[in-house]
Order: sequence, then C-alpha cells, then structure tokens
Amino acid sequence: MKFLNHHHLYLFHVFGRTLSFTRTAEELRIAQSAVTAQIRKLEESLALDLIDRTHPRRPVLTPEGRKVLEYADAIFETSRELAQWSQGGGMRQRVVRIGAISGLSRNLQYEFMAPLLGKPDIRFEVFTGDQEHLLGRLMSHDLDLVLSSRSPGLGSQRIQTHVLTRSPVLLVSNRLSKGAVLNGRDVFIPGSSFEAHSELESFLTTRFSGFRIAGQVDDIALLRILALRSGSVVAVPEMGVHAEVASGELKVIARIDGVEQKFYALTRSRLKSDPLMSKLIRGMSG
Repeated sequence: MKFLNHHHLYLFHVFGRTLSFTRTAEELRIAQSAVTAQIRKLEESLALDLIDRTHPRRPVLTPEGRKVLEYADAIFETSRELAQWSQGGGMRQRVVRIGAISGLSRNLQYEFMAPLLGKPDIRFEVFTGDQEHLLGRLMSHDLDLVLSSRSPGLGSQRIQTHVLTRSPVLLVSNRLSKGAVLNGRDVFIPGSSFEAHSELESFLTTRFSGFRIAGQVDDIALLRILALRSGSVVAVPEMGVHAEVASGELKVIARIDGVEQKFYALTRSRLKSDPLMSKLIRGMSG
C-alpha cells in the first residue's frame, strides 16, 4: 500500500491558501526551492498536475489541485481537532471558534450561538474584525465559521456561503410615528458596505423628499443608539431593533419594501461538512 507524504501535503495545504511560493516559504521558514521541490514530489506521487505554472508569478490551482486541497483541508482540520482534544486531557470538549465582522448585529450573534449555551461539552470563542482578516483566519483553520452581513463574492471558490436569515429594513424613530413625513429631518442609513445600499437610497428619494442624509453607519448597534437617543430617523435592519420596537421605545415610520439585510454564515468548502456547524446553520435558516 502506497502512503502519502503528509509533510509534502502540508506544504501544498499552505500553498493553497497563499498561492505564492514565496509566502509559503516565509510562513514555513524554509527555502523557496524546498517548497517548489517538495510540491513537485507530491505531484509525482499522485501522478497529477496540481498547479498551473503558465504564469510563474501568478500560479493557480488546477481542478485536480483544488480537489486535493479539499482533502488536505479535511485532513489537517481533523489533526487540529485531535490536538484540541488531547490538550483537554482527553475530555471531549469541542472548542467552537466563531468570527463576526465588526458592527454585525449582536442579536444575530446571540441567536446563532444560543444553542451552544449551557452545553458542558462545548466551549465557544468569538472574535471580531474586518471580513478579509476573518476569512484569512477561516482559511487558516483558526476559525470554524464567520458570521457576516456581506457575501464574500464569486471569486471565493473555497468559501461556502449560507444565507442564515433576511431582515427587512425599517425607518424608525423614538419620536415620530407611522406615516410621518421626513421633510426637514436628519436621516441615518447603513453604510456603503450594506449590500442593498443603492436600493435603499432609491426608495428614500422616491418615497420621501426634503430630508437630509446626516450620516452612513456600518455598525448596527450604533444605528440603534442613534435611533434611541438622537431624535433622528434611522434606517436599520429589523433584527437590530426588534426588542426596542416591541417595547415601544422605537416607533416604525415605514417598512422599506424590497430592501432587506441578508446575514450569512461563511464556512470552508470541504468534502464532509462539520455536523455541529451544519446544525447551527440549519437552526437559523430553517
């Protein structure tokens, strides 16, 4: 039986994340020539071309290379879980590492993690940051999943995108009531990273007149505080102000038809899905 050299596979695993022989060598602190030679040996052992070297400065994975990388991801994910288990003294406690982009609805984060609360075999860690940084950690196996309000785009072939929920956008205020006019009012709206930003602006300019966009804010929690304290009108996803609307602290001026905030769970593409992550995703997406 022929055994795979896991050292060569790990080099390829790192290369698949960086797509750079130089950066792979720097990360592993070995010579670039060693990276090139050992990946060549992996290709020879598998009898496959894993890297398209047509443009040496911009190497890309072949279809076979992407498939091998999926296997490598699964192998080293299992290795990481084994290390975590052994460090826990043999106790089968799962450490769940979740990334959440800065400004993401705290209500969404809580609802997603709620099924983990009180489980003695689960410990979770939550990290915040910008999407690019968190996705880098996800692909480095430092995170199990990233919660986001933005899709990673079509170019992210190794990232699987799951729509967790959709939240309609509301116009709310702590002073005005349903149907109020916005003439002369300051309005705060979600920032340019909001995926339906253009649709929101189109709705406002078509439906209302005489208002001033006083600011654009990415942080849903800050939009909620502005609505509660500033006296201004705020456009905000319903999920971010659900409790305040229910209690009467905030009043809904209008529900913005056709404009919604999508919330995503982003995971690594892998041959076999993580049962716990799949269960959490299904729990929110229904």
